[in-house]
Order: sequence, then structure tokens, then C-alpha cells
Amino acid sequence: MKKFDRTKHKNMGALPDALRQMVAGRDIAAATHEFNEFMTALATDFHRQLASGADKNDIVLTAPGKLFGHDVSLEYVASGSVGSVYKMQIGDAVFALKINRNSSHGELGVMPIQKRARGLVNPVHIGSVFEFGGRKYSWVLSDYIARDRTDGFESAMEKMYYMYLTKGLTIRDAHPGNFKNGKLIDTPSLVMRDGELDDIKRLTRIEQKIVQRLAYCIKTNDTDTFAQLVARARTQNPAVINYMFLAMKFGRAPIFGAGQTNDFAQRLRRFESIIDAAYRANKRAPEHVR
Repeated sequence: MKKFDRTKHKNMGALPDALRQMVAGRDIAAATHEFNEFMTALATDFHRQLASGADKNDIVLTAPGKLFGHDVSLEYVASGSVGSVYKMQIGDAVFALKINRNSSHGELGVMPIQKRARGLVNPVHIGSVFEFGGRKYSWVLSDYIARDRTDGFESAMEKMYYMYLTKGLTIRDAHPGNFKNGKLIDTPSLVMRDGELDDIKRLTRIEQKIVQRLAYCIKTNDTDTFAQLVARARTQNPAVINYMFLAMKFGRAPIFGAGQTNDFAQRLRRFESIIDAAYRANKRAPEHVR
């Protein structure tokens, strides 16, 4: 993934569907500009209060007026190490507004790859870079998730593992605070494993299809089919065995590094043992029989 260039971008993404419906019949470019101006005014007010000595947890934001003919309300939710989040209601539509407190544009930079993680990531719809006090900051808008399922984090870790194997995605910081209701809400922690030994793009399309079938076996807990596919790949597609061995070894971090001891983590060990045996067998086999 290319590094986000703050000098070439001021806004990214598009108005979410709920807001596009509010401006039906209007020029969408003009409506988007109006929205960006409205949001930037809020984000600038946030930094103005912060610069005046207000605590990040006590900043109260007030909408400067109606937006697209609808009342706007804001309610403080929480602050993390990088930004502060507000529940934002525009008419009947509810969103999460995050305003970064330092010159971080992580959410904007990861927008091009978040589509690869559908079902796991709470997507950022639109965001913009703005200036205050001679520095550049950013704000982003995403869906507001009101509740958190009891098993939300474990469910997310299982989804993450399949995406790790089949799409080359991983998470820098896997802990419950970055997830809500089974979805990643701290999108900058989502990264691609570009150029690493366990980078899936090193494989051919056919080999990637085999990896997808192996991942499906893990998902459905089908050890018999998994073992058959591994036995065939040992001789016909050894690169798949090498990839799965490396990916499953390094892929343990999102699952086990977060202190997970759930059923999925236990199940995973059985599949790892099959891959481990195939990898070691290939290492021992003479070159002409691999």
C-alpha cells in the first residue's frame, strides 16, 4: 500500500447512502463540498478548544446550523491515543465522527484496502484533511455502532484469520478496545503483508485458490478434506505448503497474542499440525520427489 501523501489529498471517500438520500436531486459534488465545510468547521472548533487548554474528554461540540435541512446533534463518546470520537446524528441518520488530535491520517490512508475486509471493518465513508495552527489534521465519518456483542472480539478474530490467509490482511494491534460488535473500529491498524515471506501475492492464482479451499476447511472444521488437499499440494503445489506454514505460524498473533483460548484457537492447532507435518516432510524429501 502506498503511503498516504497529505500534500495531494484534502478529502477522500463519498457521502454515505443515508446522506445521499437527503440531497437527492442536488448536485452531489456541491453537496459533498457543503458537507466537508460543515465537518471541517466542527473539527476546527474541536482543535480551537483543545489549544485553549480544554481537556479532550470535556470538549463539547455544537453544530453551526442545520445540514441538508436537518438538525444535527453531537454527543461525546470516547478518546483514544490518537483521536476523539463523537456520536453524530443528522436527522434520523447516526454516525461516528472521529477527529484526530495529532497529524495522523491513518484512516484516510487505509481506505483503499478496507474494501478487502468487508464484514470485519467498520468502513470509513468520507474524511478530510484540514489545517489548524499551521499543522494538518483530519476527521473521518463512519457508521456508529451502538452496542458490543459478548463474543464480538472472538468473532472478529476468527474473520481476521481467514482474511489473513486468503487476502494478505493483518492487524497491528489486536485487542478488544479496537473492536465493537465484531467489527474493527480502529482502521489504521489494518495493514497488508506486502513483500513479506508470507505475502499471498507471491502465489499464482491457482495456488491462491487452493489456499482459499484450505481456509474454507478450517472455517467448516473439515480436517479430512484439509488433509487431502495438503497431501495433494505437497507434491503438486509445494509453494502452497510453504505459504500456509509461514502464514499459520505468523498468523497466530491476532488469535493467540490477544490472549484467546476459545474454541476456534483450539481447533486451529489441529490444522496447524497437519501443515507442520507436510512442511517438514517436504524439507526432508529429495528435490526430485517434491
